[in-house]
Amino acid sequence: MKRLLLGLLLATPVFAMAQGTQVNTQNQKIVGMAGAGSALFIDEASMVYSPGALAKMEHNAVQVGATGIMFRSAFQEAGSSNGYNTRFQISPPFAAYATFGPKGAFWKAGLAVYTPFGGAVDWGNDWPGRYELNDLSLRAIYIQPTVSFKLTEQFSIGGGFIYNVGSVDLSRSIPAFHPDGRPSTAQLSGTGTGTGYNLGVHYHLEDQFALSISYRSKVITRLDNGSAQFDVPQTLAPNFPNTAFAAELPLPSSLNLGITFPVGERVNMAIDGSILNYSIYQQLAFEYETDLIPNTVSEKNYENAYSGRVGINYQASNRLALRTGVGYIRTPVRAGYVYPETPDNDRFVAALGLTYDITPKWELNASYAFQHTLPRTTTNVSTGLRGRYETYIHAPGVSLSYKW
Repeated sequence: MKRLLLGLLLATPVFAMAQGTQVNTQNQKIVGMAGAGSALFIDEASMVYSPGALAKMEHNAVQVGATGIMFRSAFQEAGSSNGYNTRFQISPPFAAYATFGPKGAFWKAGLAVYTPFGGAVDWGNDWPGRYELNDLSLRAIYIQPTVSFKLTEQFSIGGGFIYNVGSVDLSRSIPAFHPDGRPSTAQLSGTGTGTGYNLGVHYHLEDQFALSISYRSKVITRLDNGSAQFDVPQTLAPNFPNTAFAAELPLPSSLNLGITFPVGERVNMAIDGSILNYSIYQQLAFEYETDLIPNTVSEKNYENAYSGRVGINYQASNRLALRTGVGYIRTPVRAGYVYPETPDNDRFVAALGLTYDITPKWELNASYAFQHTLPRTTTNVSTGLRGRYETYIHAPGVSLSYKW
């Protein structure tokens, strides 16, 4: 029985890559338009959103930025009036870029380091789902060298190689107690790597229309030496051995289309749509180093997801640009497979942003995005936990660029 309990404990989905862990904050200009603008903005972050546009930059630059994602989720168990909320914390995904190339050349190269997946959530150890999750910190950092070429003045292509470094750290309760009343806990952590690529094309008509198409491949991240550590009463310690584990974590591919066009003398509209291939995430398998714990498989059965976003960019003056946008994101998570690390559902996004040219060489960007994940009442097919989730996300961000 104790061996079965341990197997079930480790089989639960600690690395679910739901829409809730996707981070679309690599460019504060695009964040300020709720994720639209991949065809409109040609700058260092084009390495992520539109690699084909990079060659059209008229200068070189470096940029650093970060976003303070504040994730707040609530849960109410079915049949109960008690509510539970995640504890306040800030997850800071970052992005850094550097570009180089001769002035007027038909090519440009660069390096991007950014965080497309990540997050942090802390439910504490006194809620109905504590045997699934207490807290989680997750991050995938992509390192992407990129090169782009202008084939004509209007048409350019680009691509980059992706090397991912992923990490996860989580804890959950175990239904056993120490003599002093403390709950037993399991702490799981690990790091892994994976590879992929990012491709894109960009086409524009002078001051009228621009189109961007990009494809970012899936990245299968392999964790080979994950660590599972247990804090249990001494009498149970032989049944809960500290051990290592291995797992493959699929990060989905995405196909992105962006269109932009003027709607006034100083106003441009951008429309972006994406399809994310989350259907690759059908199950999560664990391989354990010790024979005391059987290898396990957890079913996921994710669907593909999609999003649509619309934004407006207003050039208020030669030095100041203002922007806003809205978006809709369709979840890949089926109703019976919602877990507390990413209690996902369809969501709406609204955002504001600005760019201020401090000097001809220094540029400041700031943004704020708000996401509301719609309420969802569901029963998990694996754990039987039934209740209502609802999530709000606040995400202010800032970046600074130096151009030459």
